[in-house]
Amino acid sequence: MYARILVAVDTTPETTDVLARTAALANAFDATVRVLHVQTLDVVAGAAGGGAVVEESAEEATKAVTGAVDTLRAAGVESVEGWTDETLRADVPNAVLDQAKDFGADLLVLGARRDTGLARLFLGSVSDAVVHRAPCPVLLVP
Repeated sequence: MYARILVAVDTTPETTDVLARTAALANAFDATVRVLHVQTLDVVAGAAGGGAVVEESAEEATKAVTGAVDTLRAAGVESVEGWTDETLRADVPNAVLDQAKDFGADLLVLGARRDTGLARLFLGSVSDAVVHRAPCPVLLVP
């Protein structure tokens, strides 16, 4: 049923649950998994380097992906690869959706972070944006 699973991870503690659900599905369907971590940039007027501020280093992004890949392999997932991307914070949903299309994902798994108040108003919700435009089924892990 699901041959290609894209799992989007971040560095929050909820990623542990996201990876556990992904491993269970991947093992049940003998699926190939691609782990995606999107390194975000914020635009700040007057910042050095043309106005973009990197929230995390490339090394931190790679560490997030490597850790997730290792966790999935330890859980018995045989076919798993890591992938990183970099984009502006507002474009994270597009990066996830593009990767789902490029990978040919049958299922997209991500955490349902519940930003509230001003954070949600100004930043939006990645999971909401992805669910409404995904090219495949989406599993949101609370």
